[in-house]
Amino acid sequence: MDESEIARRASVLPGRFAGRIPAPTLEVIELMDGGGEYGELTIELAASLAAHHTPVTAAERDELLALLQAMGQPTDPIERLNVQG
Repeated sequence: MDESEIARRASVLPGRFAGRIPAPTLEVIELMDGGGEYGELTIELAASLAAHHTPVTAAERDELLALLQAMGQPTDPIERLNVQG
């Protein structure tokens, strides 16, 4: 996954999860998106989803994992996600 694909895929995450994460977290990850901080955005989102036991699909989990791995970010929150379906 190259940097352009990482940016494209990470930039859609705030909108995709907007209704499932707390408003303050959404604000933070939107700022990260605007600043091009895609690694921090993805890890913060995954950590928030895990901490709140927010349901995610297996495809969403896999997308978050792939992005974190592509950016060399910790993947610890992925195993704590509440995967449904």
